[in-house]
Amino acid sequence: MDRPLNGRNLCIAHNLKLESQFKLGQLSEDSPQIVQGLQACQQSNEVVMESAIYSYLAELHLDNNQPLQAIATLEKQLVAIEQTKYAPALARYYSLLAHAHHKNSNQPESESYALKTLEQSKGIGSNRPSVTAYNILFQIAESRGEHQQALAYHQEYAAADKAYLDEVKTKHLAFQLAQHQATEQKNQIKLLDDQNRLLRLEQKLSRSETENNRLFISLLVVSLMLLVGMVYKSRTTQKRLKLLAEYDALTGVHNRGHFTQLALSAIDYCSKNKQVASCILFDLDKFKSINDTYGHATGDWVLKQVANVCRSQCRKNDLFARLGGEEFCIFLPSCDVGTAAQLAEEYRKLIATIDSKDSGFEFAISASFGVTDFSLSGTNLDKMVADSDHAMYVSKKTGRNRVTIFSDGIAEFKRNKQANSAISNQATEVRV
Repeated sequence: MDRPLNGRNLCIAHNLKLESQFKLGQLSEDSPQIVQGLQACQQSNEVVMESAIYSYLAELHLDNNQPLQAIATLEKQLVAIEQTKYAPALARYYSLLAHAHHKNSNQPESESYALKTLEQSKGIGSNRPSVTAYNILFQIAESRGEHQQALAYHQEYAAADKAYLDEVKTKHLAFQLAQHQATEQKNQIKLLDDQNRLLRLEQKLSRSETENNRLFISLLVVSLMLLVGMVYKSRTTQKRLKLLAEYDALTGVHNRGHFTQLALSAIDYCSKNKQVASCILFDLDKFKSINDTYGHATGDWVLKQVANVCRSQCRKNDLFARLGGEEFCIFLPSCDVGTAAQLAEEYRKLIATIDSKDSGFEFAISASFGVTDFSLSGTNLDKMVADSDHAMYVSKKTGRNRVTIFSDGIAEFKRNKQANSAISNQATEVRV
């Protein structure tokens, strides 16, 4: 018998729906479902689930660069959730408060909540709050000039981030394995059904030896065709699943997940063999304008053309991937930053020569590039990509359609730019 949707059951139902909408990006700060969920959980006195809904709302405020609203939202329920002493919920709340105070430039409060997050995260395995807390502590220590402490926090952050990502990947792989096993079981059932059908036919055909021989040969042919068909279908399905798991469906180059795996292996190989490696990140200039002006079909055409010309220029061991949207990345083993910059310039020229007439419209196509290597960014893939992104940002801000090599000055420039932007936004909010 189904349980009626009232009291605790209604609160659980609202919470599950809001969690799904939040993770799918379908929830906004003024969604009426948030108020309905809060009312249902308050009526049934479900503090933990009510706090979870407040955390979704706070995270939406943070995504919209509204740290003060996020802090106010979280503090409404802070005392109640602390009384539960439920570590996972407390860790999430403290990490969000640390993030909000950090965005609000309140370092003492941010540091305090980050340390509380780590205390609550003990014993609950890899988790996102720990990753957030270590990252904030690293940034605070770095801003104070405490470089040794910052390095220690950054190492903890990298380890926690990797463990969290590994756990997510493990869950994804387990889901895929379950799908494969279900498909295999269905094939086995189908094969058993075919075998049973053959046995029944053999019993009937045993009355006549001549007829039995003829039908047996026919059934053998049918069985072989079925097996061949099943084997073919299975191999086709496996190839298709492999393509979906490893390659971008639109451009045919590596997707972000598979690129990350290959790049990490390449970094490990280069590090062990004392070889250099470089990273090129580029983003198509004014791509949104192309989509808005000529339509998404034209935008897709541009992405395919860019992928084709760059793939033809890649060296044999280079890793080329679409990270998302109009952003691409090339990892170059055994290649220093000078050579990588020259190659990036070749890619830039190739992209600039793409003739858009075949799309049905005439417009310019260009890209901005950022380049780094081990000597500039170390051997951490995330940092190499981030530093390349910093350099690409400079290319964008200094005129687009150019190549910029990463430097410490570039990173500092972007951090200052982001800090000034945050201060400007806060000043605007205060005036409003």
